[in-house]
This record gives sequence, structure tokens and C-alpha cells, in this order.
Amino acid sequence: MMVLEDSWTGTARDAVNDYLSDMASVNIGDSLPGYMAESIRSHLGTDMRSSHFIDAYAQAARDTVYWRMVEGKLCKFGNDYARGLETLRHLGFSQVSTNPVLAAKAFDEDAALVRKLQEEISRNPIWRQNPHDQAHDMVMAGTLLALWPNLEVFRPLAFLVNNWDYMISFQLNPNVADDTKASLEDAKRAYKLVQRHLAAYDRCLGIPNPGKLRPNLVFKVAGSSKAARDITRELNAIGIGTNNTVTYTTSQEVQLIIDALEGKSEAVKSGRPLTRTYETNMGGRFVSHLREVEAERIFVEIASRVGEDKASELLLRLAKELRLSGQEVDRLRSASSIPQKAEIACAFKNLKTLTHESFLSAAAEGGMNRAEIEQLEADLKKAGTLVSRRVYWAFYEKRNHNRWVAWLQRQYKIPHRNAIAVLDSMDVLPASKRVPEDTYDTLGSRNMCNTEFPNHARAVQLYSERDDFDLNSFRDAVRSPPDPRLVDRLMKIDDFVRGYESTKSISAELVRVGILSDEQELGLRGVPADEWQDFGPVKKTMAEFKDAYERFLARCVNLASAQPG
Repeated sequence: MMVLEDSWTGTARDAVNDYLSDMASVNIGDSLPGYMAESIRSHLGTDMRSSHFIDAYAQAARDTVYWRMVEGKLCKFGNDYARGLETLRHLGFSQVSTNPVLAAKAFDEDAALVRKLQEEISRNPIWRQNPHDQAHDMVMAGTLLALWPNLEVFRPLAFLVNNWDYMISFQLNPNVADDTKASLEDAKRAYKLVQRHLAAYDRCLGIPNPGKLRPNLVFKVAGSSKAARDITRELNAIGIGTNNTVTYTTSQEVQLIIDALEGKSEAVKSGRPLTRTYETNMGGRFVSHLREVEAERIFVEIASRVGEDKASELLLRLAKELRLSGQEVDRLRSASSIPQKAEIACAFKNLKTLTHESFLSAAAEGGMNRAEIEQLEADLKKAGTLVSRRVYWAFYEKRNHNRWVAWLQRQYKIPHRNAIAVLDSMDVLPASKRVPEDTYDTLGSRNMCNTEFPNHARAVQLYSERDDFDLNSFRDAVRSPPDPRLVDRLMKIDDFVRGYESTKSISAELVRVGILSDEQELGLRGVPADEWQDFGPVKKTMAEFKDAYERFLARCVNLASAQPG
């Protein structure tokens, strides 16, 4: 009996250790699941009994601010990562968002995914025989392998609410983002693969009529060109659904929501069911872009004060203090202008804040005012939040919500209840956060879903443990009006103006709906659709996504090439 008891205790200990190790592996431990694993271990001590683990897990979950926010209906939340959902679902998370960068990271963290992709390759002789020609198919398969656990974890919950939440976002190939036909073909092919997988999974779950519930999947459509509008309308019209991404501006987000609503209205008229869809606001990436632009401006001004040689010297010193690689330092030295040098030294990957002491020191030596730079950094951090709030106001402020419902009825000849369902099936999705306030300042009790990168979720949790923290003060923070002094200061930055203001065509539409009484109300200097691809943060993000896609593609080709033909 004692031998059996010892064996059972050892098995339980191993299982608990394995489970906690898996939690801790998410984003190499810098995550909310990693934080919870630390808390659970501290509670457990040497007592690794299963019942003790369950109690410790429950306590760690309830101690998180996300548990309190979901329970208090302050907002919905999504996981901006391919891993960790097994933990986060217990906190009430109801969305998953991925992109090529995150899919590749999942394979870096989880060796089991690599083995599964190798097995998939071994079952497809044509992949092994022609890996270069079949590379895109392998990337799709690999991305879906990373998503299967998320789809499966959410499937029973999605079934219970008929896909009104618990959706997984699948990023379409960024290389064909500007090609409507190719993007739609990719989406439909991936959708069929997911349908087939989930039909089999539904049978395992005992869900009635396996496969009848459409996949709890939507497609991330990059707002990198006007093609995004057609892709968004078409996917929503056929009842699949979208999550618009690579979106930073009021004009992009308002236009693409209008396009999604048009598609959804057509779906309703055709008798197709609605699904939860999303409009992403990549506020953190917008802020990072503005910071880079302002850092370049500051060094141009320094050069005008102390000369280009001195400005170059300060940038070189800054680069070394920020520990840029030797290759980057060489690029900086050979760059022909101050803006080019500043672009290298002050890229977001190197400089996370203008209040970094090395940057402030260099700027002060160049004759700039430290206090003004500190104020600028504080203002920049709010730029993405201001766009999120403006977009949210345009659709979900109570009076505006009612006006959109009436407009949808008139425009598409659909009943009142269907117009409400169309409008309410969309969430604004703040993403790419940089500071905890990015989440707290965009909390909304309806039609808001903050999607959180693992290390950001941990930072949000740590922020909540401050002595002066008052969660209730952030209730429906997304509805808060902007500080006019903050907006006035930011309006001195051209790219903020382009991100924050509307365009003539969009404002005219908002006047027709009744949201605006005057076309000038939201400004007219926003980025029009035919210029989306040229806007700074769009170009930067698409370059990053394409690079990540190509690297993952090369990895798939190498795996296939290593197997016998």
C-alpha cells in the first residue's frame, strides 16, 4: 500500500511540475501564465498533491486583475499569442490573435509543434519532393498546427454562445495582402481545412450535428491597401468574418468597420449567421512610430544648433550606450544624413522611451530641453488610446449606436433586431500595447476586447498591485473624453494628425449616418485609403510581417528538405 501511495504521489508531483513548466515556458516566462506558475509554486511549497495544486491554481487565478475585470464585466480580453490559452481561458479570456511573428515564436517555444509539422510533411510526399514549390502550403499547415490547440480549447465555449465570442484570428499571407483574389482564395482554403478538423473534433466532444457550427475562426486582414476593404466586405458577406489588422488610424478603422457592417448586413439578408469580428487598433505600434519620428526631429534640431558633426558624435555615443550591434553601429557611421543616423539609433527595438537617460543626456548636450522631451514622451504614450477612443465613440457611444442601427435599417433594408445584431457583433480590439495604461485606459463594458501580449498581461497584473491602484476608476475608461491640452500638443506632429483625423469621404459618410453635424468635426487630414500602404507604421509592420513569414517559410522548406523524398 505504501509503495502504491509513494508511486501515486510521485506521478502527481511529476504531472504538476510538467504543467507548471509548460505555463512558465510561455514567452520564456515573461507572461501572465509564467507569473501564475511562480505564484502557484510558492503556494505549493513541497506539498505537490493534486488537490493542493487545484486549490493553489484557483487562488492564483482569482488573484489576477484579469479575473476581477472579467467578473466585473469591465471588458473582454484576448490572448495576442499562439500559446498560453489553456491558462488564460480560466481567467475569462475570449479571443486569440496571431500573426506570422507569433506563429513562428510558437514553434520556437514548443518542440512538439516542430515534431507535428515534421509528421505532417512526412504524410505529404509532394511537399518533400518539391519543398520550394509547396512552401506556402506548408506555412499554412504549420500556422494551423499552432492554432489547433486554441481552436479546440475554445470550441465548447464557442458552441455554447454560437460563435458570439471565443474566436481565433488567423493571419492571411502578408505577401498577398494587397491582392483581393489571392487573399480570398487563401482564406477559403484555410477555412475548409479548419472545418474538416473541427468536424472531427466536434464528434469527440459529442456536439450534436458535428461540423454544423461554423469554425470559431476569423481572418486577419491587413489594412495595408484599398484591397482590405473588398476582402473585409466579402468575407463578412459569406459569413466567415474578419479581424482587420495593420490598422492605426481613425480613417482606416472607421472605414473598415463600415465595410464589415456592409458585409454582415448582406450575410443577414442571405440568411447566414453572424459571428464575432474585430477591428484592431495597433496603438502601441502607432506610438512607436511617432516616437521614432520625433527622435529623428529632435536630432535634426540638435544638428541645426550644434552642427552635424556634433550631432553625429552624440548619435554614435547614444548607439553604443544603447548597445546596438557592431553591424548597426557601422551602418550608422556610414549613413549620409542625420535623419538616417537617428533612424538607426532610435528604432523602437533599440530605444523604448525618449526618457531613457542616454537619450536625455545626448539631447541636453545638444541644447534640447529635458522637461519638454519628458512631456513629449508622456503625450506620445496616449496617442494610440486617443485613436481607439475616437473609433469607439463613432460607433458605440449610445446615441451613435442608435444612429448606426437606424442607418443599417435604411441602407440595407434589414429589421431592427438584425441591425442591432450586425452592429453589436463587432468589437474594437486595442492591441500591440506598450504600457499597462494602454489596457486600463481602453476598458469598455461592451464592444471592447483588449488583446494582450504575454509580457504586457504580466505588466498589467503588476501595475494592479500598486498601493494606489483603483480598478473601479477605469470602468468604461474608453468613453472618457480626450484631454484637449494633450490633443493640442500632439497635433503638432504631422503623423499624429494623419492618424487621428478623418478624411473627407469618411466624414461625409458619418454626416449621412448622423454621427457628425459637420464634415469638419473630426478633421479632414487623415490617411485616405489609397495612401494606407505609404503610411509609416503600415510600411514598418508589413515589412516585419513579411520578413517573419519568409523566415518561417524557409524553416518549413528546411524541414521538408531534411526528410527522404
